[in-house]
Amino acid sequence: MTQVKVDRMCSVYVIPEDAPMSQQEIAKAFDNGKFEDKLKALKSLVIQIIHDEQMPRMVMNVINSLVPLSDETHSLKKILLFYWEVIEKTHANGSLKEEMILVCNSLRKDLLHPNEYIRGRTLKLLSRIQLRGILEPLQTAIVENVNHKHVYVRRNAVVCLYEIFLNFGDDLISDLDELMEKLLLNETDLSTKRNAFLLLFHANQQKALDYLSINYSDDSNQFGDILQLSILELFRKVCKKDPQQKPKLLKSIYQFSKSKSASVQYECANTLFAVSPSLASLKIAVQIYMQLINTQTDNNIKLVILDRLEAVNQLNPRVLEDRTQDLSQLLNQQSIDIRRKVLKLFQLKNENVVLLAQSLQKEFQKCQNQNDQSEYKVLMLQLINPMIHKFSQVHEVVAQTFIDSIICNHKMDDQCAQLAGQTLVKLIQLSDQPIQHKIVTALSNRFLDIHHMELYKATFTVLGDYSINPIRSFNQIKKAIGNLPLEHEKVIVKQEDENKQVVKTVILPDGTYGTQVVEKQDTEEHISKLRELLMQNSFLASSLSRAFIKLLSKIQEFNKYSSQMLLIFCSLLRYYQKNTAKIDQDTLETITSSIRILTGKNPQEKLQELYKKSDIVVEQNNQIGTHQNFDKILKQPDDPIIIRQLKGISEFNEIDLADDETSVATKQEENTYVSRLGHIVQLTGYCDPIYAEAFVNVHKYDIQFEVLMVNRWSKMVQNVQVEFRTQGESKVIEKAQGVILQPNQSARVRTTIKFSSQDIGVVYGAIHYENNAGIEQAYLVTKEINVDLIDFILPATIQIEQFRKLWAKYEWENRIVINTNHNDPFKYVSFLEKQLKAKSIEENHPKGNIICVNMYAQTKFDDDFLLNVSAEVVNDKLQGFVRVRSKVKEIVVNLGDKIKVLQTKIE
Repeated sequence: MTQVKVDRMCSVYVIPEDAPMSQQEIAKAFDNGKFEDKLKALKSLVIQIIHDEQMPRMVMNVINSLVPLSDETHSLKKILLFYWEVIEKTHANGSLKEEMILVCNSLRKDLLHPNEYIRGRTLKLLSRIQLRGILEPLQTAIVENVNHKHVYVRRNAVVCLYEIFLNFGDDLISDLDELMEKLLLNETDLSTKRNAFLLLFHANQQKALDYLSINYSDDSNQFGDILQLSILELFRKVCKKDPQQKPKLLKSIYQFSKSKSASVQYECANTLFAVSPSLASLKIAVQIYMQLINTQTDNNIKLVILDRLEAVNQLNPRVLEDRTQDLSQLLNQQSIDIRRKVLKLFQLKNENVVLLAQSLQKEFQKCQNQNDQSEYKVLMLQLINPMIHKFSQVHEVVAQTFIDSIICNHKMDDQCAQLAGQTLVKLIQLSDQPIQHKIVTALSNRFLDIHHMELYKATFTVLGDYSINPIRSFNQIKKAIGNLPLEHEKVIVKQEDENKQVVKTVILPDGTYGTQVVEKQDTEEHISKLRELLMQNSFLASSLSRAFIKLLSKIQEFNKYSSQMLLIFCSLLRYYQKNTAKIDQDTLETITSSIRILTGKNPQEKLQELYKKSDIVVEQNNQIGTHQNFDKILKQPDDPIIIRQLKGISEFNEIDLADDETSVATKQEENTYVSRLGHIVQLTGYCDPIYAEAFVNVHKYDIQFEVLMVNRWSKMVQNVQVEFRTQGESKVIEKAQGVILQPNQSARVRTTIKFSSQDIGVVYGAIHYENNAGIEQAYLVTKEINVDLIDFILPATIQIEQFRKLWAKYEWENRIVINTNHNDPFKYVSFLEKQLKAKSIEENHPKGNIICVNMYAQTKFDDDFLLNVSAEVVNDKLQGFVRVRSKVKEIVVNLGDKIKVLQTKIE
């Protein structure tokens, strides 16, 4: 098996400028060179070690030749400290090298050096060298530096003690809490004070709280911003561990909202959100967030704060109800990302919905003539849709918005125009009669100014169903169509012929008057937008014919206007027959059906009877739409009531902003013991020399293997190591330590490898071991571990417009033929949703034998994929396709194989 390359930790990296010196040249410079030559050789040695050129024999040369030297500028000492940092200090089995004892002696002298820079730099070095064999002889010297007169030394001493405590606890240095208490009482440097408090907080939380209770006053600015952040972290963890202390600490947390530091205010709001779900605390947190978002100029900061506001909104939507005015001001930002997040935060309530509608009206007026605001307009229209369904008081404002800013807006793309047309039709269906008349009148007056086909379709629907003056509406449409027949080329010639020469009086450059001959074009004969659209394709003609028939059913002078409509229908039909590429079958059938109705027997009576029934159906649909309930169901009637006082601390399910956002959002079950058992993989057999099994823990960007190894031999094996690699280029993040196993002894080791979407598939492994003498080496090839893509999938939501954009953008596609014994398409779709952890974009699917569903999901690697299920029942068997699209080829291939297996297991 190929050896996996393990990256050694490197805290220093220097790019070499000159050609590297050989080991012999370095040794010669150390022994016989001048001071400058020794310094240059030491620099070359450090750079080569950083670039994995190990020279273990040079350690004694450095100790003998360079450690005794000193200079006034301490330039050699600086490089020497880098050398101690980058060299290998342990053997392969983890034991400390013998020469490190001499290095410890040198480091001890540096810790007691009269120069404060040497002391501080040595302490900083020791904070990175977390080896017990080196730190144990130096603990007394490290503690002595805590009381040094120079701030630089004290600060680095506390940092060193903090790192020692995090790695070894209080086993190496005891009474750290008492030492930090004494330091805090007399320390004046803010950074040192913060580090000391952080160490006291981790070593003894109660003493940290006692220190605050004695020294804290109402003025939180006395501590400085970095110390305030540490105090807030303490409060958050104490409240999470002991909820009974929340009332006592909340008063102190409130005081931090008055801090002059923006970072402290932000953490104060996060702490309030994390420790107290009460409405009062959340309102204070929102107030702080809104204050910060108005004062900060960086858009990235605004986006982060908006994410926090969204988390607050999910926890308690009532908090943002009275913040409509403040949120509306944020719409002035030019960033579409900020606007998108702000629009999601608006709460639609009776108290604020009119104010929100007025704000959106102003925004439409601002961006109506801007080409780059189409996405913003779509977002606002998506917010207007639920508003007009639920709140009748906004209909007048929304209607005025359409009349002023949307109907005749030329700077609108197809997606925005389509959504605007749908919203317009729904608005007039749900509005009262005065508002309907207002909209219809505006559409009739400004019909010639409409420029989008989708808006024309909506206008035809509105005029056909709700026109109060059908004759005027018909004349406006007829005027927009222009002269008949539809001959595009002849109209252009006519325009050219009617160009006229006009003599105009102009002012010449010298200030005198003169005449100039210019050509004046008759603008009344230009091709209107409706005529142009009708001649480009036939989709609009179908809506036009339906609107004409509806208008004709309301006109008293039936014969007069029916003949004019017949002329238009025949002209359209003749034009499309000459241009067969521009007509579809639906339009052809609609126009011919309209002609048959008008030329049949008693057409007026048939139309009036037909659309009388249609009006009844429209009225019933309006009533149904008006009374629809768009409230989100938060709790079902039979949901259990959670009483916090009767639950243990481990049962609380609160959100902490300091936790990993992915795990908080998904509530992953792999942390439970039962779930862990389901992820155990047997790597070797019971008859192998070493039995091994592994628990596979999937993180966001890596996989951790927790391996149990048991020595099945009757003799000892040593240097037992386990390694894993993927099909691609593996990168080990955490290498498993080599262990010694006595007969029948077991040991647990952990190793972590980097993982991405391209590596999904099979993980290979091997176990290396040696005999007691270390002479014979052997290895075992473990069982392959299949990494399931399903473990990396998270359900996600997406708008249908964004889904269509991604569908057109992603190039990798896999089409799977549906092959199942079931004939229920809805059960098939529900099964795929559950097994693939995907979420359907459409909430409700109509029952029937045909189904077309779009689904969306994301992975932990920040990739996503799209699913489309198109199926129908033919001869009592489900037929169709499942199409998968993604930007990552491996996801598409893996999901295709997964679906082929899953669809045969539907029960």
